[in-house]
Amino acid sequence: MTEAHLLLAHGSRDPEWRLPFETLTANLKATHPECLIRLCYLELWRPTLVNTIQDEYGRGVRGFRISPLFWSRGRHLREDLPHLIDTVRVPEMQIRIDGPLGLNEWILRAALTALA
Repeated sequence: MTEAHLLLAHGSRDPEWRLPFETLTANLKATHPECLIRLCYLELWRPTLVNTIQDEYGRGVRGFRISPLFWSRGRHLREDLPHLIDTVRVPEMQIRIDGPLGLNEWILRAALTALA
């Protein structure tokens, strides 16, 4: 089964805000050209998570890995994300959700290095 790796950012109308996420996505795609990687947004920008899942499902994708590009597990990840998933999930769809980046030990070490 093909799996789409969806990088989920919050969203902003400000193009400068989106630049790090677009750069991260482009670099990840370049590093892993064999993977289907898409950047999507929770709100305020397109494509949304729901639209991206629907688009890829229409192309035959049944597995989805969602990687929230969030620092911590706030209300958006605890409440909004599960609700959005419930609106698009169908029985043959497999969805797994990673923890927020800020809970990743490597990310915390990189932040400590950058802040030192």
